[in-house]
Amino acid sequence: MPARRHSRFPARRTAGSVVLLVLVPVLLAAFMITKFVQRAGTELLADARAGDQERLRREAYSALETTLAVLADVRAVDQGLFNPAQGWSDPLGYAGHVPGPGTSVEVAFEDESGRISLPKADAATLEALLELTGVDRNQAERASDALLVWMHADYVPPTLEADPGSYEREAIPHKAAGRPLRSLDELASIAIVRDLFFDEQGRPYPRLREFAAAVSLQAFDRVNLNAGTPLALTAAGATVDQVEALRTYLRTPSRGRPYFKNAQEAAAVMGSAAPTDRFGVEIQVLRINVTARAGALAYRISAVVSLSGATTAPVRGARAGAANPTGPAGDAEKAPLTLKKLDYPFKVLDLLEDVESGPASSDRPAGND
Repeated sequence: MPARRHSRFPARRTAGSVVLLVLVPVLLAAFMITKFVQRAGTELLADARAGDQERLRREAYSALETTLAVLADVRAVDQGLFNPAQGWSDPLGYAGHVPGPGTSVEVAFEDESGRISLPKADAATLEALLELTGVDRNQAERASDALLVWMHADYVPPTLEADPGSYEREAIPHKAAGRPLRSLDELASIAIVRDLFFDEQGRPYPRLREFAAAVSLQAFDRVNLNAGTPLALTAAGATVDQVEALRTYLRTPSRGRPYFKNAQEAAAVMGSAAPTDRFGVEIQVLRINVTARAGALAYRISAVVSLSGATTAPVRGARAGAANPTGPAGDAEKAPLTLKKLDYPFKVLDLLEDVESGPASSDRPAGND
């Protein structure tokens, strides 16, 4: 009887099944490991970025504190802050401040008091400013009333056109703010004014940029002649000839110092007819822009600081007897708190922080809110 022959195919199928059973878990494990590595890499990058941001934030605040200390020092010596040409244009170099390894820090200044203070501006100043940006006199008067109605709850407009009750009859009923502007974006909500600065799609006209460069949202009394823009100086009451005389004087190297230290010096240049009650020579509100960089990462701080006077704040001091290691612990716990005053020279009115990841750039933050 012939021997029974066995087919090879079942054995091959068995071997193939075994290989498949082995490969499937291997592929699945490889896929999971790959995903795990990718996710771990992303989390490590996120942690590293967060660490870099915190490091840059510390560097930026350290530079800001150093800058404030330098400003206080210069003001004490010169009896006022007038212009960065006093020697504080590079406050970090002045103080010998060195950023950490791999980090660079830049400090820039913008004199807010070289502009028109919107919270303090009267109707005549606003009308003059709007006319200088190309608005006709009739429109400027109407827009000035509308602005004052929006910024001051007690302002009574001379015409019904700017009546605050008109906002309640608009497509989206609302009320006039009755307080100073917090952002120039609010101009888009003010009747009459919005038509001067924005088109029907809400896109700003070039006039808005001119207006923004000449105004400040901060409250102060006088425009600083040492930093005043031509538009702001003219709107505040200076003539074109007076503005040109000021700019020529401050730009002449032979004058010794490119800034005025008192009103008499400015009056001698502007003439006896100058409205000196609207102008000053000291910085009242200063914007300090600090940018800390490390590679492609940049951290920015924009601080608006009032220089008009010092403020004091009580801080929690050490308990009496706590500094004596041999004194009874119980007596230290029962002793009253000693409150000390911290003589901080300036008041921070506004503080904005921003982080940016991208190519290194020398661009600085916007000057106005």
